[in-house]
Amino acid sequence: MIVQVGPYPEPIGGVSIYIKRMKLYMDSLNIANEVWDLSNRNKNVKKVTNVRFRYVPFKYLFRKNIKLIHYNIPGISYKIYIGLFNKLFFKKRKKILTIHGDSKDLFVHKSLFGHKWMFVRNQFIMKKSLNSFDTIICTKSGDKKYLLTKGINKPIYELPAFIFPFENENSIIPKYILDFIKGKSFIISANASLIQFYNNQDLYGIDMCVELIEKLNKDRENVGMVFCIPCINNTQYFNMIKKTIIDKKLKSNFLFVNEKMELYPIIKRSQLFIRPTNTDGDAVSIREALYFKIPTVASDACVRPKGTLLFKTRDIDDLYNKTAYVIKNYEVAKEKLEEINSKDNAGKLLEIYRECFKL
Repeated sequence: MIVQVGPYPEPIGGVSIYIKRMKLYMDSLNIANEVWDLSNRNKNVKKVTNVRFRYVPFKYLFRKNIKLIHYNIPGISYKIYIGLFNKLFFKKRKKILTIHGDSKDLFVHKSLFGHKWMFVRNQFIMKKSLNSFDTIICTKSGDKKYLLTKGINKPIYELPAFIFPFENENSIIPKYILDFIKGKSFIISANASLIQFYNNQDLYGIDMCVELIEKLNKDRENVGMVFCIPCINNTQYFNMIKKTIIDKKLKSNFLFVNEKMELYPIIKRSQLFIRPTNTDGDAVSIREALYFKIPTVASDACVRPKGTLLFKTRDIDDLYNKTAYVIKNYEVAKEKLEEINSKDNAGKLLEIYRECFKL
């Protein structure tokens, strides 16, 4: 039995989709597996169990049939908590951790009042916690080298969190979205898991998307933006953005999709996908777009997959210029993507599981 620990849709997000698709992949191979869902809502899906995070180690302790447990858990405190149990009770049982995001974020946290000795102690604790796992997977390129400098002495793999979609999944698009798409000469899609800020700026660049559509429609006809955001966690900012859309007379050209649904069916029906984030990890949505051969423009906030056209982070003029270039040279942009071969990382992840069994 293999167990994945983390969120399972809903919520819809990069990590939850990663877990769902890996489960479907193992199901297709008749590999015994379960998901321990941390999202505090029963999903009524076979072999998906809602478990409160603090009880996960105790559930693992009494389930002797589990050959491997794969943690997809956020933040610092969660990893330290599981690391403590790993050291005390699970030294001989197989444990994998995937770090979704930047591994550096785990070592830069400062303690109260910023005392240097506390900072050093926190780094020591994180090193011990990560070394309590048998294997570590990083989704961001370059993180393996960084973790080695921090004294992590367990096998480390770099593996993007993109797993091919199972297109027999429920991918019905609501009629209002299809009607919007049909009524436009060119469709751009983008997404955010929720409203979030980084360095006091809109992390996912929702504000930039609005400005982009305004600029594009000044010299082109009927360019539409479908922006998927399943969770509206900041109504004040969201309402401000919607007011801006109305004030700029863009209501017929900008559609927010607040649906609990997969992103890929909308990406497939787009001509262009954009990712205007001001910080990022290995964005699954970009790999999804490239997999479906949809031209993609993204900020240079981090290393992006081959085939992505980059613009300067938070530079609306550069975003506009790169987007306008793709629209003007669309067939050329599409042809370039034919050279890109996307890799399904589910098989590679299964190989890592098997390597872990040998340790």
